[in-house]
Order: sequence, then structure tokens, then C-alpha cells
Amino acid sequence: MAADRKPRRDAVANRERILAAARMTLRDSGISVDMRAIAAAAGVGMGTLYRHFPTRESLVQAITGTDLDQLAEAGLPDGMSALAGLRVLFTAMTTQLLDNQAMVDLLAAGPPSSADLERCLEHLTELGREAVDRARTDHTLAPDVTAADIAYQLLGLIRIAQLIPASGPDALTHHVDLVLRGLAAT
Repeated sequence: MAADRKPRRDAVANRERILAAARMTLRDSGISVDMRAIAAAAGVGMGTLYRHFPTRESLVQAITGTDLDQLAEAGLPDGMSALAGLRVLFTAMTTQLLDNQAMVDLLAAGPPSSADLERCLEHLTELGREAVDRARTDHTLAPDVTAADIAYQLLGLIRIAQLIPASGPDALTHHVDLVLRGLAAT
């Protein structure tokens, strides 16, 4: 196909149906979902799915890359102490992620393996730097807490959310409190 030709309307529609089905299926079932389930939910054959997304990773990337971008836009709330801001941030981020099993799987899977995930970790570390800087004046964080500690504590919370059966707001609040007690100044 020539580089300047637009894709056929039916091809564009198929791609959009695949993305919509994958978004729902991955959010509900995680990144290990069977590709046949996504094709069936989209109403397309496996050949059509693989024509648009040659690998599982390319499809997961198409869905979670957008979600990682949204996660990377989160910020530490203004006008709060470092600890209070982290409470709001950790609660909001983990609550958002609890509704997206694919994101939880991706972030809890281990060390960053893609540029999007690395960018997300860099952003979380930057949020940690902001909290550490704030704590220099409000003294709400322990003096040995680093920006990387804060980023990894959030990733740890995400992993905890993945492991707790039927984790809901109460369980989440409890674990956010536990993490923040570990980061707080005594």
C-alpha cells in the first residue's frame, strides 16, 4: 500500500472495534487475556486482529500507553504538606488503577521494559522529588526518604492492590496509610 493512501473505512472501523474491545477486556481480565476473546468481543477474525496488531505486546501497548500517559499527568496537590499530598496522590492513583487490571499487571510486572513504563517511573520519581523538596520545609517525611523510595512505594501499593482479593476503598485506604506511616517523620 502506498504511504500516502488512507486506510479503507472498514479497516479503520475494525481497528477501532478491536481497540474498544481490547480496552474493556484488558481492563477486566489483565494483559494475559486470550487474544481470541478480544477478537470475538470486537466481532472480527483473528487474521483481522493480527493484521492491525501483529503481537499481543503491540495491542497492549496501544491500550496501556494511553493510560500510562494519563497516569504520568498526575501531580502532587498544591497547598498541602508532603505527606498529605502523597496521601491524596497515592489514593487517587491506586483507585484509578484498580479499575484497570491491565495497568495493574503492567506496573506490577517488575522493572520497566518499555519506554512508556520508563517514562511513567521517571514521572513518579519526579513526584517523589517534589514531595521530598516540600518535606524539607514541612518536615512531614522521614529525612532518609528519597524520591525513588516514593516512586517504588506507589508501585508497591499497586502490587498490593493486585494481590488483595476484592480490594476496595477500605482495603486501599488501609494500605495507603501503612505506606505513609513508613514514609512519615517520627
